[in-house]
Amino acid sequence: MGSRHLLQFLILHLLHSTLGFDELVTVNEGVLRGRLLTTPKNGTFRAFQGVPYAEPPIGSLRFQAPINREPWEGVLNATQDSNVCYAIGSNTSSQSEDCLYLNVYTPILTNDEGSPVPVLVWIHGGGYTHGNALYSNFGPDFLIEKDIVIVTVSYRLGPFGFLSTGDLTVPGNAGHKDQAAAIKWTFENIASFGGDPAKITLAGQSAGASSVGYQLLYKGNEGLIRGAILESGSPLSIWSFQNSSQARQYAFDLGSLLTDSTEFANDSQRLLQFLQDVDAESLHAASNNLTARTYSTPLPVKEPVHDAAFLTENQYSMLETGNFIRVPTLIGTNSEEEIHRAADLNKLNKTLYQYESNIENFIPSDFIVNDSLNRSDIAKLIRNLYLDGVPEDEQMGHMVRFLSHTTFTNPMIKHANLASNYTDVYFYVFSYDGIMGNVNVTIKGADSVDHAEDPRYLFKKVDSSYSNADLSKFPTSDILTHDRLIELWTNFVKYLNPTPELSELLQNVTWPMFTENEAKYLNIGAQLQIRNNPKNPYYSSWVEFYETWATKPFTTF
Repeated sequence: MGSRHLLQFLILHLLHSTLGFDELVTVNEGVLRGRLLTTPKNGTFRAFQGVPYAEPPIGSLRFQAPINREPWEGVLNATQDSNVCYAIGSNTSSQSEDCLYLNVYTPILTNDEGSPVPVLVWIHGGGYTHGNALYSNFGPDFLIEKDIVIVTVSYRLGPFGFLSTGDLTVPGNAGHKDQAAAIKWTFENIASFGGDPAKITLAGQSAGASSVGYQLLYKGNEGLIRGAILESGSPLSIWSFQNSSQARQYAFDLGSLLTDSTEFANDSQRLLQFLQDVDAESLHAASNNLTARTYSTPLPVKEPVHDAAFLTENQYSMLETGNFIRVPTLIGTNSEEEIHRAADLNKLNKTLYQYESNIENFIPSDFIVNDSLNRSDIAKLIRNLYLDGVPEDEQMGHMVRFLSHTTFTNPMIKHANLASNYTDVYFYVFSYDGIMGNVNVTIKGADSVDHAEDPRYLFKKVDSSYSNADLSKFPTSDILTHDRLIELWTNFVKYLNPTPELSELLQNVTWPMFTENEAKYLNIGAQLQIRNNPKNPYYSSWVEFYETWATKPFTTF
């Protein structure tokens, strides 16, 4: 044993005997110092926060794929949150380009303790423009009591993570490449924290779920992921992709806000050199300005073929043909993902009026109508699916349904349909409307559980306006739903089956697999119920519409 490793061993032994837990952990790049935290039920776990998994993506690395972190000397303090990545619309002082960090939370208190446990790697949402992996937003306290390791990942957002010139100069998807680097780091190092690298489940919500779906399309992850959980997001979601011409337009528009656009002469290399020389704060301010002006943001793209590419094929076709990493998948949607629209009835009524005034608005932007067909006739059929014969006092509620289905629900069901031809799929609809979800909006004609309510039943979240740290403050039915969701999700992480045995907590329900021919799913409401054909007759009508009138190949759905 070398002198350096002997010293590390002696320090680790001394700390363990003094503290009752191992404060230090050795990973490939060096030694980390963590801390001991306590769950609301007085369980204990080790937390290693702000763990670097790649070099800071600054200077010539801006917009490029991440590179491996160099080893560090001494002990790296990992007892507090790291910087957060720049987020469009945010101006917090903790934002930085130096943000490629992850957090590891483990119930295993010593480095030589027992058998390794399964691992949940969580990718946060935020539309690829905002969000973070801070402990205050995604505290593992509830999940970790089920003896799994939790890893939460930060990745580049907005132009820092998803700018693309539509060519090889800036091929795009840097943020997804960050996530892939974090997955690889976890696979290589999680055993040091008591985690089992052979039992890694990748999970996320919204853009985080979409990212999970994209990671399953990336063959570089083959062998690193055992299961997947997608909550309200998919690569098939209309908001999760843009074509290369849209991406290129955004990139040059961003440059033009910072200088005279004629300077670039439509030259990608000149634009890249300029944008890499701009200070991060100015680039961030310009991205805020551009989004405020045009509502445009950079998103995942299909890249030109090159060795470091993340995505070079059509995502719908990859799922349809089974060209993805075929792991068991738990996937679903909340009952009314756009119910927050009903918080402003005047605005919602204006939206309904705008659609009714120009009926072709009912055709989603990814629904490319064949030139030989009449767009207005197709739009009328879509409109009538939601509004024909509906009483006036329910029309705004049905408009919410239309927005929920086209933005979130349809792609989730289609993703499940396509994937179920090649792997085990469990589908759910989360319909429990509780205080813990923190959305109190209802309207006649619509369901009631909004986008992003579900993570509040899984993670401890504490901020100035909300806290679920003290469960006793919530109704008994909220706590029951929280317990059920924790049980179902961690069962899947452990066994790749959310109901591996009968359980009174889960009402002795056995969650059946979802197939294209037999679309059974679990409705997670006040009761757990097995149902058939989620969101019909709407979804089946959308399938007919796309198959009959939309131009193939599809990209999103």
